[in-house]
Amino acid sequence: MIVTEFNPKHGRCSLIVESSEDLWTLRRLVAKGDTVVTRSSRVMKREEEFSRPDRGERVSITIALRVEEIHLDSSIERLRVRGTIVEASDDSVTKSGSHSVTLTAGHPVTIRKEMWSRVDTQLLRPSNKGSSRFVLVATDRRETGVGTLSGSHLAVLTTIESGLGGKMSHEQDAAPYLSKVVSFIAQIGNEGDSIVVAGPGNLKNTIANQLGRTTRLRAVTIEGFDLTGSDGIRSLVKDPAFQKLASGSVVVAMQKLVGEVVRRVSSGDRKVAYSLPRVKKAAEAGAVESCAVSDDVFASGVGEQELVDVLNSVEQRGGMVYLADSSLEFGKQVSSFGGIVALLRYQLRA
Repeated sequence: MIVTEFNPKHGRCSLIVESSEDLWTLRRLVAKGDTVVTRSSRVMKREEEFSRPDRGERVSITIALRVEEIHLDSSIERLRVRGTIVEASDDSVTKSGSHSVTLTAGHPVTIRKEMWSRVDTQLLRPSNKGSSRFVLVATDRRETGVGTLSGSHLAVLTTIESGLGGKMSHEQDAAPYLSKVVSFIAQIGNEGDSIVVAGPGNLKNTIANQLGRTTRLRAVTIEGFDLTGSDGIRSLVKDPAFQKLASGSVVVAMQKLVGEVVRRVSSGDRKVAYSLPRVKKAAEAGAVESCAVSDDVFASGVGEQELVDVLNSVEQRGGMVYLADSSLEFGKQVSSFGGIVALLRYQLRA
């Protein structure tokens, strides 16, 4: 999430959504009665003599809505906001009408609140959570997988095939393939990203060196990793060398949290809670040290607003909250526990 302006004194914050994790943060941040300002589109009916009454022109507008309803979709990829129009960039838009907007990654949004709470500020400024984005590359002579890891959300972007069989006996044969891989990484990479290249053989070193020569991006390589393509990207997140490199990041913190949950459940340690009713009880008692929510939590029949209230309660009492990617192993483990797990500071009474 890119926060371009935050002025709690005037009740205003402007930001750009970068990922589904940001949409989840936005869902927790925006409440009924707040005002959301963003770009949208609306059908304008023409009043010309020969125009059809059922046809209109769809125009882009900037619109401000006083929020009445806000919902995430089941996969947390879109956030739908519905409310009363209070401002619009087009004078033909009726101010007293209602409208809905669907927010996705890349959407710029301005939020207005009468009062910004401490939890609201924490959501916008999660200084204790690593926020570096990783660009992951798993490569060999035949194929290269490229993905990004932002927070705990992994996205496999592409698999590039070399089209060459057997060993590349001539370096010039590999040149178009290498150029394509480096160009794609340069296209999606940003300054500040941590680029990690892994895979068998020496091609990973060649890619890292060429990125350093031709771009402002700097890459590190991981030895002893033999998988490539999309499977390689998913496995690289679990590799001990990557976890050492990414120590302090959200994904490593998540893996440790879920691993400790499994250990406590297996050993009979009762300083753990799972499923929403149990975590809610622990949150109300101020016992939650940290908790993780799977991005497919709503498949477990969990109520959206109840979940938001529980997570905000956890952070109000000094606990940490993480969103787990259900496509990764630790995210699947969270899903198997009802979509939410928590480590407790102390054991609750039965």
